[in-house]
Amino acid sequence: MTLKKIPDSELEVMKVIWNNEKSISSKEIIKIMADKKKWKQTTILTLLKRLINKNIISAEKVKSLTYYTAIVDKKSYLEVETSDFFKKLHENSLKSFITTLHDNNDITDEDLDELEKWIRESR
Repeated sequence: MTLKKIPDSELEVMKVIWNNEKSISSKEIIKIMADKKKWKQTTILTLLKRLINKNIISAEKVKSLTYYTAIVDKKSYLEVETSDFFKKLHENSLKSFITTLHDNNDITDEDLDELEKWIRESR
């Protein structure tokens, strides 16, 4: 299965699912998303249905509740997002990415020190 980027709205729902160690009920997802985003139940259920159709989550009905479980783990999805981001916006250039962060003051000297340490340890 080739994993593709999902829309931001579906990603928000996935974050809720990923933050649970096990399956999570539609009732819990609806409460969290309604509090967080003020989305209506129908919107959330539509997003869940789309994620099922894309084979990103699975659903299991238990009595009157439906429980959702991630099929695609967060790490795998982050790899897809990050790869796409680098290709589209930075032409696979780490230097371009770091320069952009630094020029916009989104990266601190401490962050750069950590990055430098990581690079040294990764060699």
